[in-house]
Amino acid sequence: MNLAHKSHPNKEGFTLVELLLAMTFISVLLLTIALTIIQIATIYNKGILLKELNQVSRTLNDELDTAMRSSTTFSELPARSRYVNDPSWGGRMCLGQYSYIWNYGTALSAVNTNRNQYSGPNTVGNSVFDRQSGTTRYEITFVKVPDFGGAYCVRNLVTMRYPNINPVGAVELMRTGDHSLAIHSLSLVSAATAKDALSAQQTYKVTYTLGTSNISALNNTQTACKAPNIAGADFNYCSIQQFTIVTRVVSGVN
Repeated sequence: MNLAHKSHPNKEGFTLVELLLAMTFISVLLLTIALTIIQIATIYNKGILLKELNQVSRTLNDELDTAMRSSTTFSELPARSRYVNDPSWGGRMCLGQYSYIWNYGTALSAVNTNRNQYSGPNTVGNSVFDRQSGTTRYEITFVKVPDFGGAYCVRNLVTMRYPNINPVGAVELMRTGDHSLAIHSLSLVSAATAKDALSAQQTYKVTYTLGTSNISALNNTQTACKAPNIAGADFNYCSIQQFTIVTRVVSGVN
C-alpha cells in the first residue's frame, strides 16, 4: 500500500497580500471609529459648555432683576454711586441688602492688584479659607455678598481702593459646572427719559458678556472666539455670548 503523502492543491491558506489588505482594512475601520468617538465627545463637551453658559446667565438675570426691583436705595448718580465699573479689573453693584461683585476675565488671567479680592488673614494665593464655614473661597468671579447699606461701593479716600470682601456669606454665582466661565464686560445704562413720572419707576438696562475664561481663545476685545486658523484658538471649547436685562427700579434715580 502506498502511504506516500498526497498534496491537496485545493486547500490553500491566506496569502501575504490578503493578510496585509485585511490588516489595512481593520486599521482604517478602527481609526474611523476612534475619530468618530472623539468627534462625539467634542460635540458633547461643547453642548455641556453651552448648557452651563445658559444656566449661569439665567442665574445672573434672575438675581440682578430681583435685587434691582426690590432695591429702595439704588442710584446711578455719581455723588451717591451704587454702581462701580472699571474695564481693567471688574465692578460692583450695591443694591442695599446685597452687593454683586465681579472680576473680568482679563483681571483673573493676569496679576492685577486692583481686582476684587477676599479679605482675612487666611488668604493664600488665589483662595481664602473661611474657618467659620470650613470652606475655601477661590478667586472672585461673580459673587453675591451681604452688604447692608452698600459699603462695598464706597472707596477709601486715602488708599483710593474699595474694601476687600468678607468671605463669610459670599456666594459664587458662576462656579456651578465643570467649565470655567468669566464675565468679560458689564454695563448699566439709563436715562432721564426712562423714568415714569406717574409711578416713579426708572428703567435700567444691564448688558453683560459671558463666556469661557480662557482669554487666549478670545479676540482682543473679548467679544468673540478666535477663528480656528488663529494662534491660541480653541474653537471646540470656546463660547461667548452677550445678554441683556431690562428692569424697572421703583425708587428710580433719586
